[in-house]
Amino acid sequence: MNKHDSSIITQILHDCGFEQTSDFRHAHIFIVNTCSVRKHAEQRALSYIAGLRRWRNTQGKIVAVVGCMAERLGDDIATRLPFVDLILGPDSYRQIGDFLNQVYQRDTKIIETSLGGETYCGIYPKRKGISDFVTIMRGCNNFCSYCVVPYVRGRVRSRPPDDIIQEIEVLVRGGVKDIILLGQNVNEYTYNSITFADLLKMVAEVPNVFRVRFLTSHPKDLNDATIEIVKNHRNICEWFHLPLQSGCSRILTLMNRHYTKEMYLDMIDKIKTAIPEATITTDVIVGFPTETEEEFAETLTVMEEVRFDDAYMYRYSPRPGTAAYEMNSLSEDIIKRRLRTLIDFQNKIIIDKTKEMIGKQFEVLFEAEAKSGATRGKTRGNKDVIVEQTIAPGEVRDVIMREVRGRTPIGEIV
Repeated sequence: MNKHDSSIITQILHDCGFEQTSDFRHAHIFIVNTCSVRKHAEQRALSYIAGLRRWRNTQGKIVAVVGCMAERLGDDIATRLPFVDLILGPDSYRQIGDFLNQVYQRDTKIIETSLGGETYCGIYPKRKGISDFVTIMRGCNNFCSYCVVPYVRGRVRSRPPDDIIQEIEVLVRGGVKDIILLGQNVNEYTYNSITFADLLKMVAEVPNVFRVRFLTSHPKDLNDATIEIVKNHRNICEWFHLPLQSGCSRILTLMNRHYTKEMYLDMIDKIKTAIPEATITTDVIVGFPTETEEEFAETLTVMEEVRFDDAYMYRYSPRPGTAAYEMNSLSEDIIKRRLRTLIDFQNKIIIDKTKEMIGKQFEVLFEAEAKSGATRGKTRGNKDVIVEQTIAPGEVRDVIMREVRGRTPIGEIV
């Protein structure tokens, strides 16, 4: 989401007459786009911003901090890092050009962190790449007890479908082949009577869209209609990212996730029954307050039963303002040990599943160069693949997997 927001900011500034540079020594403005999902992300951002003090004090320089951390800690940033000139929340980017001009002209500082109904309609960032994001909605209504997103990005609001389609048409004309529909919970998308399943079908029918994917699905909202749309459209990839978070129903209740372990497993079964070749990836949080050893073991059992193709695994991070912040956290030793156990456990599954690819043929969309003249691409199931020859980005080839190095399959063009 931050990558896409950075593209929006870049486009707005370009339209205001600013020019982007990749060399900070030539820049007059340095914009840091921040995240608040985990404490570690905020700490890294604060340290990075502090390191810009000397650069900022060069005559005529401006430092701007934007994004979720700016929304959550705007006043604190202004106090702790007084050299920061501009602090903007995620709904304030349309005015960034005017704000920067005010900073220059009046030698003033600006903080703008009000949240509203912004969806950035009509802004279509010019991007060059094989794969790119299209945000279909912003905000979240779920209020998971560990998550700060509803507080820093506001409530759910969906973009009009015609605006989404227009952006996709712009991307396709620019050579993008892999469209990733983006939202905190894409299954909640609704605009008038149009549901996410309806939108997914509309996107799949845009001329020359080669691949469509979507992030992120919430288990309580992924429905039969969406699974059926994926099954029936060749250009929608059969990849589902479905965050589990915990394999224990009691912990899921404390997390305010609105599903049980059994409901989650039923959804996985529906996907695999309808689309046997589907790949499924997930997110898991370890060490949520009051999680017992037995409940952690339940998560491992679910991981073994589902055998996810990949997983993003994190330790619980207390976020001020969330319901879970008031709960007593587990000890650091317990959390770190469980996370290490989970990562080792899941990595063995990933290696085993990757080895199962050997000898099989996959459609690969090539994206970029790899080391030593090789090329990296992705399967329809979002698995990175390497072939040891040069293939132009955007080319599509059938590839037979010959071996696995580490966790990466190495293939050969058919």
